[in-house]
Amino acid sequence: MTMLELNGSLDLEHFTLKVKLEIKKNETVCLLGPNGSGKSTILKLIGGLNKLTAGDLRINTKVIDSGKTFIHSRFRNVGWVPQNQMLFDHLTVKQNIEFSPNSSKKEVSKLIELFDLQHIQNKKAGNCSGGESQRVAISRAIASKPQVLLLDEPSTGLDEKSKQIIYQYLKTQRGVATLLVTHDPVEAASLSQRLIILEKGEITQVGTPDEIKTSPATPYSASLVGLNFVPALANGLVAVTDKGVELILSESIQGQVNIVIPPKSIALYKEKPVGSPRNVLMAKILEIHHFGENVRINLDGQLNFIAEITNNAFEVLNLHKGDEVWAAFKATELITTPT
Repeated sequence: MTMLELNGSLDLEHFTLKVKLEIKKNETVCLLGPNGSGKSTILKLIGGLNKLTAGDLRINTKVIDSGKTFIHSRFRNVGWVPQNQMLFDHLTVKQNIEFSPNSSKKEVSKLIELFDLQHIQNKKAGNCSGGESQRVAISRAIASKPQVLLLDEPSTGLDEKSKQIIYQYLKTQRGVATLLVTHDPVEAASLSQRLIILEKGEITQVGTPDEIKTSPATPYSASLVGLNFVPALANGLVAVTDKGVELILSESIQGQVNIVIPPKSIALYKEKPVGSPRNVLMAKILEIHHFGENVRINLDGQLNFIAEITNNAFEVLNLHKGDEVWAAFKATELITTPT
C-alpha cells in the first residue's frame, strides 16, 4: 500500500526541483545527495512548509498539495523531526512527547520506555543532551500517530547509545512510511529498503542498497559505496573515456557505458607490470588513508581513482604521498553497464 506519493516540481533560485517518488506503508526509504541538491526542500514540501509549483502530493491517496488544493501542515498527518529538533524547552520531556492532541497516555508511556527516557521524563527539554533531545523529538513525532515520518539527519553528532535506540526503532517500526535524509551511506544501507539519490534537484537513481552498490548510475552514487566510476564509449572490447584513456573490457559491448572499478581490484606496482592482458595506468599518489587492515590510496593520472590494498602490500611497496606508481586491474574485474 502506497502511503506517500510525490510527483511534482518546485522552482528554486538555482534550479528546479523535479521529483517523482513513492513510499509504501511500513517502508523506510533513505534520501541521499550532495549538499544543496534539494533533500531538505523535499521534506519541507511533504511537511507543508513549501508549496509545489506543479504536480501533486498525496498521503494515503489523499491529495494534499496540487494546483487546486493545499492542506496546512497541521492537518497532514506527518511527523517531522528537523535537524534542530525544535523542542519546547520550557516543557518537560514527557510534556513534549504528549504535546500532540493525537497522543495517548498509553502510547506516551510506551515511547518513553522504548526510547529509554524514563529517568529524564520530568526533566526540562532545554536541559537535555543532544542524544536525549533527538530521542525526545522522534518520540514526539511518533506520538502524533503520523502516516508519514520525516527524519532529517537524525543521528548526526549523537552518542552511540542514542544512535542504537533510534536505529532499532527504525528497523522495527510498523504502520508508517518513513523518509530519512542522511549523508551516511552505511546508515542508509543498514536502515532502509530503498535508497533515492538526489542530485541538483533531480532523482538520478532509485534502488536497493545492493542494486546501487553493484550498478551505480552516477559518480556520486559510486562514491557513496566507495567505488570508482568511469563513463566511456565502448566499441567491442575497448572503451574510451572522455580523456581518451582506453580500457580493456572482458565482454564486447557497443555505445555509451558506465564502468565501475572496485578499489580492491586495483593492484599497485613501482615498475610497469608485464604478463596477462590487463589495464595498466600510471598515476601519482595524492592521499593515503589507513583503516583497519587496509589502506585506501587516492590516485591522480590518466584517471582519478581510488585503490585499496592491504597494509602488508603497502609496507612492501614502501609507498608515500607524491610517489608515481603503476595501477593495474583485470578486465574481468570491471562492472560495465550500458547507459
